[in-house]
Amino acid sequence: MNESVLIGKSEKFLDYLQKQELSFKEVCHLEGFLEIYQNLNHNLEELQDLRETMENKGYKAPYRSLARYGSSPTAEVMVEEMHDSNRHSQYFRMKAAAKKNILDRVKSSISSHKIAMGNLEEYGLIKCKSCSKKYRVFEIYYQNNSFSPCSCNSSNFELEVNKQGVWQLGIIPHLPLSGDYMVKMSHLTAWGRESFKKIIKVLKQERKGVVKTISLVIKVMESGRWIRKRITIDAEDNENYERDLRNKYGSNMRIEFLQFHRKKPAILNDRHTRTALALSYVQFAEKIVEEIEEKVISHYIKNPAKLQLYDDLVLESKSIAEDPLGEFENLEDIQEEKLNKLLIENGLMTSYGDFKRELQQDLNSRARLEKKIFPGISLTMIMWDIIKYYLSTSYDRRNKFSGPFPYLRPNMDRNQIKVFQEFDKEVVDILKIFNNENIEYIPHIQNIVAKKFDMEQKMKGLHMKSNPPAFGAAVLSLESEIPINRCAELFSVSLEELNMEKRNIETFGKPSTTKAKKFLEMIKK
Repeated sequence: MNESVLIGKSEKFLDYLQKQELSFKEVCHLEGFLEIYQNLNHNLEELQDLRETMENKGYKAPYRSLARYGSSPTAEVMVEEMHDSNRHSQYFRMKAAAKKNILDRVKSSISSHKIAMGNLEEYGLIKCKSCSKKYRVFEIYYQNNSFSPCSCNSSNFELEVNKQGVWQLGIIPHLPLSGDYMVKMSHLTAWGRESFKKIIKVLKQERKGVVKTISLVIKVMESGRWIRKRITIDAEDNENYERDLRNKYGSNMRIEFLQFHRKKPAILNDRHTRTALALSYVQFAEKIVEEIEEKVISHYIKNPAKLQLYDDLVLESKSIAEDPLGEFENLEDIQEEKLNKLLIENGLMTSYGDFKRELQQDLNSRARLEKKIFPGISLTMIMWDIIKYYLSTSYDRRNKFSGPFPYLRPNMDRNQIKVFQEFDKEVVDILKIFNNENIEYIPHIQNIVAKKFDMEQKMKGLHMKSNPPAFGAAVLSLESEIPINRCAELFSVSLEELNMEKRNIETFGKPSTTKAKKFLEMIKK
């Protein structure tokens, strides 16, 4: 396919996605849910085909071809030739920039579609009406709006909302599904941009360096001669690399050079996915703030009438457009003098130029809401969803399925878990009271997540069956002071399920039979 045709086709498809509207009015019904999911799935397949074609044509490194053009540094160049060479270089740079930009948009769109589909997969369970067995949509879904039959051979299904899942359908309309993330970023409010930066910083938190490969230069004896060899060893073999090399090349092998290559993977290791998630959560939070702002401000403000009068006086002072007497150097000085005069006349300021105490307190409260509380809503929401996702899912599930957070690492190290220390209690309370969110402030939440990871590591290879949401609720109940009823409510599990997992955790690692106890005693001796 011609490059211009491919770029034009991609832009046309992305423009179509931008105009496409997703209706979530019927998402709670199987037909409406499946219509949205199928639409997103079809778009994703088309986008992935476009990306594959672009990458095969070298769109990942479009500027590399520019090295072929231009004059030789040693040859004499005529003025006319230099002009033509510069014109050609400019043309190829423009084409390379077009390739880079369109591939960037397609990748952003792919990431957004994966996030949207992951949230839908967490939201809805496909339930068989005959045997009540439940499936996730990708487990039995295939094309043409149909499902494969249930294990009981029934094809009669209904949709059930997954209360134990981690999903936020409200972020889907705000995802850059057409790859227009730059446009959406330009529409953010001032505090929205600060929230965006904070979320990106959290998702980019890197873990400590992990050895990926080892490069070595060794000397080995072959046919009576010393020969140098350059070799590379994978990370899995780094602990016993010297022993393995001697077994392979003989005991006379000597290591002359050794270099460790480390990787520092982030919590969410994909730039476009981080951007899409941050944008969608920030814009979703802006919508929430728009709905609850008046209630929150009236809750924190003690004298709303005086604060409103202050705002009116500020607007009145700004209506001055000129300085008729020329007493001030600039308009700001005029406005400030006028404002102070109006504030004193209305009893909001003392003659010494200080705000009255009540007004000052209300101004400080509003400033704190605008600079700290409102910007913290999106960050708190995404951190809570990530924490809950880690606590309520098993390691295998996070490792095999992307869920609502594509490219999320299945676990984190201590360095990465530290970012969750910013979990804000006041923001959590506002979300609970004014937006009815099922969320709870958990002191030292990073220690609870670390404990969950530690237990998962110990359970590897034991083939223990557990109920992941109840297991997460049990860890939270054991490691925090939150009441057990509230822990069960947060993870939408019953008290019976939670207590069963608590008993499993408390007996975990302890011998359950007489033979096992005797064996451990023998080992200790």
